[in-house]
Amino acid sequence: MEDNLIEFNKQLKETNKKACEDVVAFYKELTDFVGTLDPIKLLSQLTLTFIFVPEDKFIEESSDVVKWARWIEFLSGYLLSHEYPKNTKDSVDGNDLKTIESILGKYFNAITIYIATSITDNEKEKETESIIHSAKIHSLYVRGEAYSNQLKDISKDIYTQHNEWFIKTLGFTIAQALHISESIANEYNRRVNEEKHISKEHAHSDVNDMIRRGEAKEENREELETRAGCYYYFGNSDLILSFTLDELVKITGYTKEICKRYLDRLSQNIGYRNAHYPETYLNAHTAPWDYNTLYERPIIINNDKYIVPIPHLFNEVLLHTFYYDLIADKAYWDSGGGKEYGSWLEYKTAEYFSRIFPKNEVYISPKYPNGNELCDVLVLHDRKVFIIQCKTKKMRYESKIGDSYQTLKEDLIKGVKDSFKQAISARDYLVNNKPAKIVLSDCELLLDTEQITDIFPTCVTLGSYQNLITRIANINTALQLFADKQYPWAISLFDLGVVTELIDYPSMFIHYVKRRLSIERTKFQIKADEVDLLNYYFSQGLCFEGEEFMGFDSVGLSGYSNEIDKYMFDKYECKKDICKPKQLMPNNFEEYISTLEKLKSSYKTDCLISLLDLSYNGRESFIKTVEKVKGKTTTDGKLHSATFILKGNALGHTFIAMNADGNMDKLYQQLYGFMVLKKYVTKCKECVGFGSDVKSKNIIDVAIYLSFDWHEDPEIDKMAKEYLKIGEPISLT
Repeated sequence: MEDNLIEFNKQLKETNKKACEDVVAFYKELTDFVGTLDPIKLLSQLTLTFIFVPEDKFIEESSDVVKWARWIEFLSGYLLSHEYPKNTKDSVDGNDLKTIESILGKYFNAITIYIATSITDNEKEKETESIIHSAKIHSLYVRGEAYSNQLKDISKDIYTQHNEWFIKTLGFTIAQALHISESIANEYNRRVNEEKHISKEHAHSDVNDMIRRGEAKEENREELETRAGCYYYFGNSDLILSFTLDELVKITGYTKEICKRYLDRLSQNIGYRNAHYPETYLNAHTAPWDYNTLYERPIIINNDKYIVPIPHLFNEVLLHTFYYDLIADKAYWDSGGGKEYGSWLEYKTAEYFSRIFPKNEVYISPKYPNGNELCDVLVLHDRKVFIIQCKTKKMRYESKIGDSYQTLKEDLIKGVKDSFKQAISARDYLVNNKPAKIVLSDCELLLDTEQITDIFPTCVTLGSYQNLITRIANINTALQLFADKQYPWAISLFDLGVVTELIDYPSMFIHYVKRRLSIERTKFQIKADEVDLLNYYFSQGLCFEGEEFMGFDSVGLSGYSNEIDKYMFDKYECKKDICKPKQLMPNNFEEYISTLEKLKSSYKTDCLISLLDLSYNGRESFIKTVEKVKGKTTTDGKLHSATFILKGNALGHTFIAMNADGNMDKLYQQLYGFMVLKKYVTKCKECVGFGSDVKSKNIIDVAIYLSFDWHEDPEIDKMAKEYLKIGEPISLT
């Protein structure tokens, strides 16, 4: 076994050495070749050929369009960081594109192998190195931290409050910047469609002439028209995608001054370098992670004409690049701009939680009795508490690309750990004070904390932290950020927006969060982003306790978000009225959820979670059993019941049906007494009960949750023996 390991390590080092050499060779081959081509013609043709698709076409993560967008971004970064080449070819043809594709494929493959095989011999450093590698791989291939509509909406929301500063400093508002950017993208689509039509007409006319002159045959028309059409269409790529300042004024309807200020801020000449990153794209091994000026200035200017190589970058660039403009104005930022920026995140977080919970259960900036802030946002719902801390801290560039372990750790401390520490202090206050006083802006709350059943410390970040925070246990052994294996639910604002849009019920939201936190306790690593996990919750319940996961060291769910991705695209990009993804449920099960949510019962959420914890088959069995019991009562008018024991005797479900003639107090008392007896006999720690009046139109009328330790009681024991009947065993799986 040891010999095999030695041989494996030897082969690994040999593979790494070859990949290291290949990276250098392929990078030189690439840079030498693109040096013979005109950058504007090359980028415009690549963009037109590989990125433009019909506006209503959904692009999956595995699509070649995604791959090419990444490659064109990289190539743009390289070309922009170097002076305009001289003595280039007059045109870029199909053979040139094939060569570019081949070299880029070889180069990125070599880079991937190089990272994967760059493993340290020091055992103590391996876990740390794996985190760095994860950040490198993620930043190498994954693009876009949120959906396009989210980026646009958040940009508008967060920067509108700074409109005066925008106008004074930049010469335009965020709404104007978004409109101009969208107008450029729309104009591109219009031109592309128009040029396709014109190219087809020219090709058809040319082939007609060729056939008339006897230079071609009719049976070859289709092939010849295709060739000619491609020649006209792609040959004009730089003309199709370029525009002037005057054309932009016409396209947008804005003044020349506004359009000029927009272009001044967001365009760059070929050869531009950011002063903070003067040596980019010089090292073959680091080039794919080098600072790309497209994310600062997504528009290229050449000879008074402008071109956008990757139009879909606009929304992401606008969200982030103006942030650095704001903080660069230290006087403005320190005098209130920074505070407004942070306060916005708190209000937006509260807005998202208010999609799930009633607004009167969501509180912003509650305080301790001494006047200090308890947390940024507090949610109190049916004995469940969310203590939410919001952080505008973003991952620095060096952290995102895995360039600095120390920087990455510092960002996680400031963005996640510190907020968790604040949330834990608030949690401890609630736990240790019975009751706990909370001061709100207009009143005080006296919270009976002994009634609380769950407290969820939550961290909401404005920026994405890749997939590092979806399972913090993955990185905690190396980074040592959290003690005692206690972790918050850490989520970006963008992902919180998706979760709160797609989940309909408070109970299901809480159930999802409980399942999310439970993945921190799996014996294997889970690599996924939040939307992957959400879609897995909808389809599989976010359960990892099954036999199919036995013996695993790591589980990856990358790409599992496809259904949600398509929904967001269809709804927001195509403006379709479509059904959103939902959790897979048996027929009528959702009616139980919606009915129970409307009850006024305390602890109804715990009752609902006990049902949501059931498997699909368990839910079916529950529905069938309830209907069977209700049917018996409807037939003979007598009280009938059913009890299910779950989780190794830790939880009991009880259901009774009776003719209560609309008297809910009578039904409640009957159910409560029956539950106490059943709980005593079964010795369950928790017991959930549901009651139905067969004269009611509701599917369920009463819900009760009991939780206390079992202790011997002769009186209850006597009553149980006297009143409880032995029934048939029922299993919920």
